[in-house]
Amino acid sequence: MHYVRALLTAAGFMALAEAAKHQLIIGTFSTNFLYTAEYDDTTQSLELVKKTPTNAASSWISLSHDKKNLYGTDWNAEKPSFVSYSVKDASTIDYEVRLDGSSDCTGEKSIFVGANPKAPYAVYGNYFYGNAKCGTVMSVHDNGTLNSVIQGFEYGDGSAVHGLSFSSDSQYLYSADDGGNSLWVHQINQDDGTLKYLSQMTWPQDGADPRHVVTHPGGGYVYTVLEGSSQVAMCMTSELGKLYPMQLIFPLIKDGDDASDFWADEVALSANNKYLWASNRAHDSSRKGYISAIEVGDDGALVQQYFLTETTNSGGYANAVSPSPFDDGLVAITDNSTGFIEMWKMDDDKAGAKVVAHLDIDDDGGCCANAVWYS
Repeated sequence: MHYVRALLTAAGFMALAEAAKHQLIIGTFSTNFLYTAEYDDTTQSLELVKKTPTNAASSWISLSHDKKNLYGTDWNAEKPSFVSYSVKDASTIDYEVRLDGSSDCTGEKSIFVGANPKAPYAVYGNYFYGNAKCGTVMSVHDNGTLNSVIQGFEYGDGSAVHGLSFSSDSQYLYSADDGGNSLWVHQINQDDGTLKYLSQMTWPQDGADPRHVVTHPGGGYVYTVLEGSSQVAMCMTSELGKLYPMQLIFPLIKDGDDASDFWADEVALSANNKYLWASNRAHDSSRKGYISAIEVGDDGALVQQYFLTETTNSGGYANAVSPSPFDDGLVAITDNSTGFIEMWKMDDDKAGAKVVAHLDIDDDGGCCANAVWYS
């Protein structure tokens, strides 16, 4: 009996030790690699466990709903395209296929890719620079690998969409149009994933430039980070497929800062939707960006900004926050100015946050773009 109890105890400790380690996959801007990092939340340490050679420099990556596939952009491609990898585990990532964007979409680079978490699991891509007013819808095979381009659609003249978000029921796709200072709403066809235009909401403030967008699972609110004005804002949704901006705005710069010295980057919900994490970047590599957390009410309305704290570096092209899937108060942030990933932990009193783990990734200026949590 003591022997059985000892075995059970040992098994419990092993399970606990394994659960304490979590893997992230990290993309790059200009080098053809994917990086796998492991975070130990017991020792609060980060370790590089795999450097996977690829045939694309993915400035944005996104996992499929079941984490069996990874989709990416390609910063270096001569023709804007999207790549698809099979994922056996966080360290076993194999290239499968590349799809060129539709012929109507002639932006110079693919800039964002997002996967619908619900059937038929279509994948959506956006472009930047040049004539980037289009978007692309891609179907997937039964195993989740990219299959074919099934729709090319247009936003508007001058548009350059940099981020997408799905409503919780996947009825709507919200697009943040950095180039067109707008938020767009499309209805998602539940049979094939193609889109139907519903509305465009031009931001009331000139030069605000919505960059990324995220939807509260309750369905009532959409949040966006405004790159040009360095702010976080929210909109009310409607069943008619329209968005209505709210007056409540949260700054991502401090008094005395000039918004033109920054370009706000990312906004993302914590694991249990308690906080909205947001980040800002500095144009000048000698300056620092900002990280912030905002309280989210039970109904999805933003309540108060807990803190606005300088990051350890400018962020480069990144300073992209990726909240952990297991702790509302923990978030990963990537830096491209020197190349690293950090873990930030919110203080117990919510008055600030600090770095608890840091991992340098020397990649000749390519790393690090955004990170996705595999476990």
